[in-house]
Amino acid sequence: MLIPFILGLFYHVTTTLRLLDVQVPTAVNIGDPVWLNCTFDLESDQLYSVKWYKNNVEFYCYLPSNDPPAQIYNLLGVYVDLSHCDLGNVLLSRSDLNTGGTYQCEVSTEAPTFETERAERELHVYVLPKEAPKITGTKSQYSIGDKVEINCLAAPSKPPALLQWFVNDMEIPKENLCRRENIKHKNGLEASHMGLHFAVQPSHLWNGVLKFRCTAIISQVYSMSSEEIIVGNTPRARGLYSSADGSIINGGPSKYQLGDMVNVNCSSVKSKKPAALSWFINDKKAQPVSLIRYPMTQHEGGLKSSTLGLKFTVRDHHLQKGKMRLKCTTKLSKVINTSSKETVVQRHQQTSGLHVFETSPGSECYIREFLHKE
Repeated sequence: MLIPFILGLFYHVTTTLRLLDVQVPTAVNIGDPVWLNCTFDLESDQLYSVKWYKNNVEFYCYLPSNDPPAQIYNLLGVYVDLSHCDLGNVLLSRSDLNTGGTYQCEVSTEAPTFETERAERELHVYVLPKEAPKITGTKSQYSIGDKVEINCLAAPSKPPALLQWFVNDMEIPKENLCRRENIKHKNGLEASHMGLHFAVQPSHLWNGVLKFRCTAIISQVYSMSSEEIIVGNTPRARGLYSSADGSIINGGPSKYQLGDMVNVNCSSVKSKKPAALSWFINDKKAQPVSLIRYPMTQHEGGLKSSTLGLKFTVRDHHLQKGKMRLKCTTKLSKVINTSSKETVVQRHQQTSGLHVFETSPGSECYIREFLHKE
């Protein structure tokens, strides 16, 4: 299933060539086809080329002056179906673990303007676990004061699952968790692994039952970026393109020169979970000393928004051919797959201990099976 793309924010240096829309799905399940769409407005200019890159390596080029105009270059994980490509629209017939990365569309015009506009998006390839996590290390019975030392191992996935332990439906404090190194498989998948340890107390029993549950959660991370192109000594046009889910860059003068102070802020839109913001200067992550962290803002309805400032003095190395590029990236996540495994320990009348019974493992979204009392 193709996951909807999230469109970010663009600032343009010129008012002729305009990059209107770059669509790359945020995430796909392994094996899915991928559509890459690049929409632009030439206005009075003539098109010279449209190119697509993955991790800064070119794999598709459209030049109207060539015959045929479209050409592809072999690249690991990029399976272009040329019969379904047109201008800036490219179809990848399938995806694998090598398909994920940063995809960039670049559009250039002919003389006399020789303008170039580009924008990039992140693509993630997900592999969901094929089975529920496994609980190991349980004893045949427990008594008050006994030590519980058990483990939970998730099925291989990408990204690795986040594991959570529950005892009688209550999440366990961090001090009772033992985080273990993920198990890495040759196919690039990882299996999360986490232990649980505590001494059995009367408060752990619920009607004579001690129930363990391990839940594996796969979250989809999706990002939206705000981009601004700043010319070193020439005023820039502050054309704005934004979506409801994007982030906003604000502040700063209309032009910068060597020695000027850059002081700008990036704010995320309102969301239930606060967004993680990052600043990049010419595609390199900004140093912590240049960042200003503001308190999270609370809004009505339990919504939250984040703001991250960027402040530094413009130096020679910041200007590349007279230009400096600032980018703010917003990252959010949502759960796309959850699976659980329960082990129920139930007191028997004929014994003083607690005996172990296991439920059937869950597979897809959060499955709970209760064991009836004998």
